[in-house]
Order: sequence, then structure tokens, then C-alpha cells
Amino acid sequence: MDAARALRTRQALRVAFAWSVLALAVVLVVGAGLELAASGKINKGVTIDGVLVGGMTRARARELVERKVKPLKSDVLLSCEGKRHTINLEGVNFRLDIDGMVREAFYKGKRGPALLRIARRLLGAGVTGDVPVMCDCDRTRLEARLATIARAIDRDSRSVSISVASGSPKIISSRSGIKVRIDDTVRAVRKALPTENRLVDIVADTIKPKIVEADVGKIVVIHQKQFALYLYDHEEEINSFKIAVGMQEYPTPNGRFHITFKEKNPTWLPTSEWAKDKKGIPQPPGPDNPLGGYWMDLGGGIGIHATPFPKSLGDQASHGCIRMAPSDAAALFNAVKVGTPVFIID
Repeated sequence: MDAARALRTRQALRVAFAWSVLALAVVLVVGAGLELAASGKINKGVTIDGVLVGGMTRARARELVERKVKPLKSDVLLSCEGKRHTINLEGVNFRLDIDGMVREAFYKGKRGPALLRIARRLLGAGVTGDVPVMCDCDRTRLEARLATIARAIDRDSRSVSISVASGSPKIISSRSGIKVRIDDTVRAVRKALPTENRLVDIVADTIKPKIVEADVGKIVVIHQKQFALYLYDHEEEINSFKIAVGMQEYPTPNGRFHITFKEKNPTWLPTSEWAKDKKGIPQPPGPDNPLGGYWMDLGGGIGIHATPFPKSLGDQASHGCIRMAPSDAAALFNAVKVGTPVFIID
């Protein structure tokens, strides 16, 4: 009995195995048929730049992709300081590889073990995968075009300046400079090429001016023929003083100067021949010191100072310096600082 039962069990197992093999063969044949039937189409779930092309033939997918990438053939506009500059894509040899995108989409999921592909077909599972836009341009041409644009944009910074052409100060505004960063802008353009974004900000550095409007304060303008010194706060006149200027043989020079240093109760050290027996001998503060109690140096041996000779004011009386009444010199001394610009004009 046991032998007969064992025989029947073995026979049943053989039959079950045979049916299993047959069923597997049928499944494989069906799966292979499905795989073969779909061999000319893109696998389900595949996209090109986010557009679903799964289940399409390559020809149909190509038509769809051509419509999708049509806006990418438009020229790129570069923006800087409110102005726009054009990058003509033909000029930089821009290329879209539509065939390459469709080919990459077609082969997604078609590589790998056959059994895996058949199993996916039987289960109705798709392939997850997106093919990005494939495009390129001639980098050398793009750099050359950007260099041309940069030449039109680049500029040096300009510090604030002062003009006294009209006789009174006119402040000319400062201006920031700009320098295009070509390599970074190339990268920005190339990053935009596969997208519909056709407006790209130029990458540039801002160059700040060394001196700006906030640095301007008091301004001194000396009119030699008027024997007058005017003190301005920016462009506003806030005071004026009677002065003496250099004699004809020792003229006060015209030009732009600035106060290099200030000294109260200065010591005078004459170095010129006109000082005669006092040349080279320091003269301490006091009644014999022609600099008076205040000295504002302008460089080159000249300066603005108080004078113990008030009757000389309104005349060409000095050896090149600008003389002021003691009280006026004190007022100016307290109003200006080292670096204050001084303009001497006719």
C-alpha cells in the first residue's frame, strides 16, 4: 500500500510540474508577444522634457517634440540696467538634437534582461524616466558675442566731482561702474537654452566710486579779483570773507587744492629769499609771526592764514598766501577740515 501511494504521489507531482512548465511557457510566449508587439513603440511612462510620449511611435513622438521645442529656437535676450541685448541663436550655431531625444526615449526600458522586460509587459508596468532637452551651441561664438555686448556695457566708476566753471561750485554726481562677467554669463545663457526662458540677466560686478556725494561737505572758492573767499556747504553759500592775495611778483596760483593740515598758533619757518635775515629761523606764535593765530596749509608753500596786517585785505599784498582777518580766519578754521577742497580762480 505504501509503495502504491508513493507511486501515485510521484505521478501527481510530475503532472503538476508539467502543467507548471506549460503555464510558464504560455506566459512567456504571451509576454514575448506583447514585447514584440510593442517593440516599435516607446515604453509607457516615458516622457521627453515632461511631455508624455509613452506608447507612441518614434515618428509620432518626433512630431510632438518638434512642437514642444519650437519656442526654444527663439533668440535669447540679455538684460542689464534696463537695456536688452540680443543673442541670435543662428549666430552661435544653436542646435537641437530632436532625433537624439526620441532615440533616448525609445530605448528607455528596452535595454536589460529580456525576462525583466517580459515581466513588465505582463504586469502592465510602465517605465519611469524623462529625457531632457538635448541642445548645444558654439561656445566660442557665444563668448565672442558676449564680449561685444560687454564692451557696450562695461564702464569705469566715476567719483563725485566739483566744477567751479560758473564761479560757484556745481557738484557732478558720482556713478557706479560695471564689469560684465563673461564666463558666468555664458553659463547663465547655456543653462537657459534648454528651457523656454529667453530673458537672461547679464552677470556683472558693480564697481563703487571712491568718492560719493555723502563725502562732499564744505567747499572753499577764492576769487582773486574780488579779493573774496566764499565758503559753501555743498552748493549753498554759507559765508564770505574779505582777503588779500599775492603780489604781482609773488602771485597766488590758481587751481584746485585741498587743506593738507591745520594748525592753531603756528610756528612760521621762512624758507624764501624775501624773508631776508629771518630765513631759516623759526618764528614762534606772537605779534612777529605773519601767519597770525591760524594756518590752513594748501601745499606748495602756500596756505590760508590770519594776518596781523588787516589793512592789507582787499589788495595784492602777500607772498602768495591768502590772508584773512583774525576773526574770519578763526571762523573758517573751525568750519573746514583736512581734505576740504579749495578752488582758487580769477
